[in-house]
Amino acid sequence: IRGQVLPKLVERPKDGRVGLILGAGGTAKAAAFAFREMGFVEVIILNRTVEKAASLAAEFGTGFRVAGSTAELEALLRLDVVMATLPGSAGATLPDSVLETHKPVVVDAAYQSSASGVRHTALLQQAAARGCLVVEGMEMLFEQGCAQCEIWTGRPPPRSEIARALLDDRFPGDPSPPAGLVV
Repeated sequence: IRGQVLPKLVERPKDGRVGLILGAGGTAKAAAFAFREMGFVEVIILNRTVEKAASLAAEFGTGFRVAGSTAELEALLRLDVVMATLPGSAGATLPDSVLETHKPVVVDAAYQSSASGVRHTALLQQAAARGCLVVEGMEMLFEQGCAQCEIWTGRPPPRSEIARALLDDRFPGDPSPPAGLVV
């Protein structure tokens, strides 16, 4: 998450960063950890089951809170990153005004390839149409693979070779492959 998000935040102030997590499962927990490690001061968790969101917020403590509905997001004064951890088929979107006002970086953990027919989730399509920077799930998967490679081998990962393999396998001939994989 960090490897794809931090380079897209360079134009934003580091102090007071605010993140939004959609979902409250295992990937949401990883997102919460990443937001905390990146120094976000406030992280909002939105999930269809408020109790699960509250449990995740409580696990991470100070700075983590629950939004009961998307309507609550309209009152945010700042939003830097949205991390969707829902299945791509969920069709999740946010109020247009939230995306238009804050222009957050929008990351969707759901990954699809050009071969699947529809590569972008509804949220990524909406965010891109509103001028937000987006990170596809495949880009997140790439960063995860690179980190695992380094952990397992004790050496820096061959990022260009891994990216090229992903592009050749999942996006052959795609005129617009995921930006975070272009080498």
